[in-house]
Amino acid sequence: MNKFYWSFILLSLLNIQIFYGQNIKISERLTITKITENSYIHTHSRSNGLIYKNNGEAIIVSTPPSDEVTKELLNWVKEELNVRIVAYVIDRWHPDAMEGLDVVKEFGIKTYSYVKTQEIAKLKNLPIPEIGFDPKLEIKVGRENVICHFLGAAHTTDGIVVWVSKEKVLFGGNEVRNYNGWVGNIADANISEWSNTIMKVKKEYGSAKYVVPGHGKYGGVELLDYTIKLYKPHKWGQILRNHNIEVKKIFNDYDLIFEVAEDDSVNGNIRILKDATVFVDNDSRYFKISSPIIKHNVKSKRIDSEYGRLQSFSKSEKGNIILSDIYYKRLIVNLRDDEVGIEIILKEMIN
Repeated sequence: MNKFYWSFILLSLLNIQIFYGQNIKISERLTITKITENSYIHTHSRSNGLIYKNNGEAIIVSTPPSDEVTKELLNWVKEELNVRIVAYVIDRWHPDAMEGLDVVKEFGIKTYSYVKTQEIAKLKNLPIPEIGFDPKLEIKVGRENVICHFLGAAHTTDGIVVWVSKEKVLFGGNEVRNYNGWVGNIADANISEWSNTIMKVKKEYGSAKYVVPGHGKYGGVELLDYTIKLYKPHKWGQILRNHNIEVKKIFNDYDLIFEVAEDDSVNGNIRILKDATVFVDNDSRYFKISSPIIKHNVKSKRIDSEYGRLQSFSKSEKGNIILSDIYYKRLIVNLRDDEVGIEIILKEMIN
């Protein structure tokens, strides 16, 4: 094999690497990012959508939040990708997903959405997608099927995900969040169900190689895990409400303890909490430690307090049931890695 041939192969590989994942600026307002051989992200005003093409046909998910940019997108897909757009999927009722729906209809393209999106659009006097499904639909694009699926309420009560099995691409829309990025509008969100919904998404489409959020940079299945954790109901939430405690300046959340304080400082491995309340979890009950100063050695997993109040509560749906209430002069809490879990040592109590 000659030197020229090797050089040609190397150059071709470099071109592929440079092209994939890079932004293609179509206009001042519209950007296209190619993520696989046949899948692209379209972005306008930080809002993402998906394009998938196969065997001369294409499907687009989510319109840009602009009629003009939606028209730019449709023209680019038809002319540059040289395909026929067989379906346009609206993934939720918000403007950043269906603002350009009227333009799509003017192009004569079939439009699809979850039935609840149709219902909400009708109630709000918005353009209505033509074809509704509940809860799942497969759309033929070329020789492959694309799955549209409603799995529960999250960012909105009607948001769906779209799965391109052939490319292992999952469009999560605003159901999925990107790392350290846009958190977004939660006015129509079901916060308590969001995490559960994404757990269902992961169960169905956890083999995804590419996950596209509604806003921000795409990633892998780790974005699903990130979103699950972001909106998972906190185990300490009800306890804090029962005690009428608001999180103050710091928020230290560990597996077995939850710390709230007015102020903190760090000396080596020791975090010093001032005017602190610390909750310690222990199976069927929990402990509340209140003290002007509490020291937490993160490395040795130890909490020290010279004086304060230790209360023990049962974990009950009926509310706070006090099991014990003690004032102390010296307290040590060790967080153990064995089956004991927590060790609480009272050096001296105040009667």
